[in-house]
Amino acid sequence: MRDQDVTSTTTPEIPEQMTFAEERGTPQAEPTPEELQAAELSRAAREAVRQPADPRIDRQLARMGLADDEEPIQNALTAPARGVQADDVDRIEEELASTRAALAGMERRVNLVTWVVTLEGIAVAILAVLLLLR
Repeated sequence: MRDQDVTSTTTPEIPEQMTFAEERGTPQAEPTPEELQAAELSRAAREAVRQPADPRIDRQLARMGLADDEEPIQNALTAPARGVQADDVDRIEEELASTRAALAGMERRVNLVTWVVTLEGIAVAILAVLLLLR
């Protein structure tokens, strides 16, 4: 309120006309990292559109399910890759099954140790309370 109470002896100011930052000559703010990243992605996208089509990119997009492919791609889980023998696939599947069984056993042991440590902590807390109440 004080600013409004003070009267000035100067002439009343005429409001400035609205201008853009370039016209005033004020420097523009530094771009943020997000703006720089967006500009770089836009530049990369424009460059990718201008370049001729790359069949490797088309195959990758088709694998990801993002493009229509003229020839269907076989499911990688059902069809072994080129150069892989069927007996190698069977051996790898057996190793995977044994590794999964070992992991399940380890998980059971970790759960058992967790319960034992929890019960020991509760027992120690109860004994401490009994000792204090004694």
